[in-house]
Amino acid sequence: MPRLPRVMANTGIYHVMLRGVNRMNIFLNHDDKAKFLEILGNMNSEGEYTLYGYCIMDNHVHLLIKEERDPISRTMKRICISYSYYFNKKYERVGHLFQDRFRSERIESEDYLLACIRYIHNNPIKALIVEEPSDYEWSSYNAYIGKLNNEDEIISTEFILNIFSENKSRAIKEFQKFSALDCEKVFMDLEDAEEKEEDVEKFQVEKIEQILKSYKLTLEDLPELKDKKIRTRIIREIDANVNLSTRQMSNIIGISKDTIARALRDS
Repeated sequence: MPRLPRVMANTGIYHVMLRGVNRMNIFLNHDDKAKFLEILGNMNSEGEYTLYGYCIMDNHVHLLIKEERDPISRTMKRICISYSYYFNKKYERVGHLFQDRFRSERIESEDYLLACIRYIHNNPIKALIVEEPSDYEWSSYNAYIGKLNNEDEIISTEFILNIFSENKSRAIKEFQKFSALDCEKVFMDLEDAEEKEEDVEKFQVEKIEQILKSYKLTLEDLPELKDKKIRTRIIREIDANVNLSTRQMSNIIGISKDTIARALRDS
């Protein structure tokens, strides 16, 4: 079934989530997280977007972003391609890094905007990584409360802080109080995204694993398989027995769409 077009926000502001394919970790160390932040800065050299907040976890990323010069889809595509190239080259990996296209939800009100930035900054607390948002290094929270030099930051804090007060010191105090409140609104969540696809994806992965087992291989082995004839045979067998698009198959088995397409075309 063809994808539905992405619904655009009237404000141009979106809560965006990127997650690793097959729930894999896409940030293996601090250097990887730092590289992603560097890419966010590099991709915004001419004001293509405004970034209001972020939180980088090991296997997913939350962004609060406003499209400016470029549409959100083009911005996210450039960010994903750049980081995927870095990650795959560094770890000698092939195939897709991110799960399908990015997920987003529109931010259409001031209340929802504030609740969303609070939710994003509290992600590490929800994951039981830290007890306070200020203890987590890889979110924009510390930029909001003045613990980072904002001149060197990739985010814009003024817009959200001004909602609390035009006096910066007062705004920071109110922002901290607000961030400590329980969030009653429901936001796009990694677990929510996984639950919607979990049953179907689990069934597909299990069928692929059964096929690979007959070759005494695992999903981790397949991208590294040197025998092209065996690899082609496996791809054709998966295509015949598992209901997947080329992109979905690529995401699961870690082999590029072009390689899969060639294997199926030559059959």
